[in-house]
Formats: sequence, structure tokens, C-alpha cells
Amino acid sequence: MKSLIVYINEKIKDLPDSIKGLIVFDIDDTILKVDPNIMSIYKKEPGKSEIKLTTDEFTKDPDAEDPSKRDWFDYRDFKDPIKVYNSIISGTPLIKNLKIMDDYVNAGYDFCFLTARSCEETVKKAISDFLLIRDKNGVLQELGDSFKKIMSHAVNDEYKKYPGKTDAEKKANILIKLCKKYDRVVFVDDDKKNVSAARELNIKNLKVIKAWE
Repeated sequence: MKSLIVYINEKIKDLPDSIKGLIVFDIDDTILKVDPNIMSIYKKEPGKSEIKLTTDEFTKDPDAEDPSKRDWFDYRDFKDPIKVYNSIISGTPLIKNLKIMDDYVNAGYDFCFLTARSCEETVKKAISDFLLIRDKNGVLQELGDSFKKIMSHAVNDEYKKYPGKTDAEKKANILIKLCKKYDRVVFVDDDKKNVSAARELNIKNLKVIKAWE
């Protein structure tokens, strides 16, 4: 049975085969929940001791998007390829959000990720090894050709330069490009800033969904 979101808003079953669709997912707190013992973000305010933040705590930290406080945050765990890979393959799947993905992929949509992480190639490998979908019969399967690695981006990769002052701007700029390649693009993210930036693009063939928390 199709999810309510897909059935009501997209009516996928009535779409012609010629429609090219893409489902774009954030990773942390959208596809999966990371074990904070493997990956953390470190915050060091002047005059205070360093503290560890989970990805969810970082998302909600009001200082995280303040350019003047950028030096307060250390992302060293997210620059370690071994930790990056292990953090994904050991993550806890967020089933409610993955059900949305199942519906779209089963309807013929391609899949890609759009994350604020670095280590883009490592993330591609880890997601490929981790992520499964349920087919129309409820059987878990690999994504296979549905996973478009070339369309997937980690906007803080050390070896690439993604335009934008904030993660939200970088993601929005990627979405603009993706919407030129597909007839319909659906973007799912847990971060309100990313969701707002995507919605403010006002692109007709872009649908933005706030992920379940």
C-alpha cells in the first residue's frame, strides 16, 4: 500500500512512464540515526570546555549557522573515512522516512543523497552497502541502478567546492541543478533550515518533505 504522502500528493500510479523522477534524501537523522559513540561534532566556545554534540543536537544549535562562530565547531570525526563508513553501515534505519523512499523508488524514481557531510566517495560506498528498499511485495532488496551516485553530493567534501555560504545554501544550489535534469524532484531532509531554503526556491517541479524525527 502506498504511503498517504505519495498517494494523495503525487498520485504516482497515474504518472506516465515518460516522467523522470528523482527522490533526494539527506542522510543523518533522515535515512539513519548515527551512533554518537562513533561520530560526534565538537563545540568549543571561547573560555569553555569542549563538548560533544550529536548530529541532531548540532542541527538544532543556534550557533551552527552563524559564520562568526564557525571556528567553534570541529568536524574531525566526519573527515575520517573509516569513521564515516562505519557510522553509516552501523546506523539505525529511520523506517518512517525510508517508507517514503520505498514508494518513490518502486514507482520508478531514481534515488540520490544530499548531505552536509564530507568524504563524498566514502559516503557513496557506505550508502550503497547499507541501504535497502522494500519492493512492492515487501521484500528487501538492494537499490541497484536506482541509486544515482553521480547525482549524490556531500557538500562539505574536502576535494570539491560547492557554492554557498551555509549548508542550506549549498544544498539549495544542488537542487536547482537536479531539477533541470528531472521532471520531478522530491527532497527529504530533517533540518528546518534546509527545508526552508529548498521551499524558498519556488521551483515548480520540486517537492520538499520535512523528514519524520
